[in-house]
Amino acid sequence: MALREIILNNPIMMSIGFVLGLALGGFPIFNSELITLALVVMMSLSLCGMSFKGLEVREHFSTTSLALLLTFGLGTGSTILIAFLFEDPIRSGWIIEAVVPSAVCVIPFTFLLRGNVENSLVSSAIIYIVSIGVTPLLMIAILGMELNPLSLVSSVLIMIFLPIIISRGVKKVTMSADTRVAIINLSLLVVCFAVVGANREFFFRDPYLIVVLLAAATARVFIPGLAVYWIAKKSRFDRKQGVNMVLFTTYKNTGMAAALAATLIGTGAALPAAISTPIEIIWLVIMSKFMFTEKYFEGKGAGILSRLRSSKEKITEAR
Repeated sequence: MALREIILNNPIMMSIGFVLGLALGGFPIFNSELITLALVVMMSLSLCGMSFKGLEVREHFSTTSLALLLTFGLGTGSTILIAFLFEDPIRSGWIIEAVVPSAVCVIPFTFLLRGNVENSLVSSAIIYIVSIGVTPLLMIAILGMELNPLSLVSSVLIMIFLPIIISRGVKKVTMSADTRVAIINLSLLVVCFAVVGANREFFFRDPYLIVVLLAAATARVFIPGLAVYWIAKKSRFDRKQGVNMVLFTTYKNTGMAAALAATLIGTGAALPAAISTPIEIIWLVIMSKFMFTEKYFEGKGAGILSRLRSSKEKITEAR
């Protein structure tokens, strides 16, 4: 495989970051800061394809509401349940992962799986705006006042609003799609390398704990993910909407969770985010190879949302 193909392959780059983190132990200095920097770069480039001007959010009201419910409802709730199986600081790490918004990679993954990219863009934008209030409030409510609210809010603002502002400038720079993807993947490699490296000692010092955490991370992703996948098929949602539903349920912004956990609590609290990385790689492969294939809704007709839109158009034409 050529170097270009490797750099443009998201799962491979994540895997390289994970392996290098285990082998080298992350960055010797400024590990948390580099996580934040890489995350800001990754999010800025991912968001530069979004146009906020003239965007008709109302057209996406139902699907965006569903994405919010799946992200901060099912996704958050299932992760919090897992969190209380552990003691601090790992419990706090799971809780931070539970309350952060959906992952930035939901947008490129939606494209990869041929989901509804426009809805993914709109839903992600709304989720991140909502998370500015929801994430700090949930962390304070669940973790108590152990964390400085002002520090927490400033961290969330840096990782949400700053990339939005930067993305407006990056959007004016001539850059090919492959170049943008390559930089995003390299940034993701840095995040994986730094997060895993910071917790390298746990992987070798306590293998039993790692096995338990891997099992917990698998349950966090696979149980709600497969449940939503099954509901989407049984409810006859169209394929594109099914992709979006599963992605918003299962992919939390583990880079943000790791940065917040490492900065506000300590590197030990970032371990759940580090453990989630290999599971998310496996989940993406399963989704693309076995779940959302060409035969996903073969012979089942249009999904609910498509039929609703069709009915609405017929009513409008009749008027």
